[in-house]
Amino acid sequence: TRLKLIRNESIGNYSWDNKAAGTGSSENDYGSNDWTDSALQKVLNEGSYWNRTLGECPYDKNGALITCDFSTNGLTNEAKQMIDSTLWNLGGTSNYITSNDGLASHWYTYERGTDAYESHPTEWIGKIGLIYPSDYGYATSGGEITNREACLNRELYNWSSVDDCYNNDWLYNNSNNQWTLTPYFDTSYDMFYVSSLGLVNITSARNTQPVVFPVLYLKSNVKITSGDGSYINPYQLSL
Repeated sequence: TRLKLIRNESIGNYSWDNKAAGTGSSENDYGSNDWTDSALQKVLNEGSYWNRTLGECPYDKNGALITCDFSTNGLTNEAKQMIDSTLWNLGGTSNYITSNDGLASHWYTYERGTDAYESHPTEWIGKIGLIYPSDYGYATSGGEITNREACLNRELYNWSSVDDCYNNDWLYNNSNNQWTLTPYFDTSYDMFYVSSLGLVNITSARNTQPVVFPVLYLKSNVKITSGDGSYINPYQLSL
């Protein structure tokens, strides 16, 4: 009964989390992969992006911040009224590079599982999140040589060698790496991201190379008031 949306333009490249050791859930200077405590989560759900203001965002290490201005592209009051609070699954995995564990269908199960680093939560209720690796996998239509079925039977870690899979994936960004919501649970600080090369890989939460595409769920009573959903005539929404 709800529609999941991802922002079409990135809001910039920031650390997923970069808290110094001993701050919140961070055990070292690489940040923490606990989304409930993530510095980026705070920006999206209660900070400058949520409030459509000039603010500060996590960047690099030891809690460092840089200026981020969302005064023109942050959430409007009207938009916030349409966003539903949602249960986001925070399960992770360490088995993503083997032939039997890296398919989009496997990721879907990991994300909804109970594997996380020690006491890190596996669920969070909130409004603004990020894509999952499974979102990326299922978003492909495949191509003429490698069709969608074949892509979905290939590990996401190996997609970089099959351009039909990633070039025909509407969530693929060929210019930047992209953060996901899913942790690599063998450490307290590593996160999965979608690489500009087309594969899913891991990096530390404090990395500043991946870009941020906010994701949300609309309330079920949101209406389409105009538009046909095309690029030149997008849907217009209202309550």
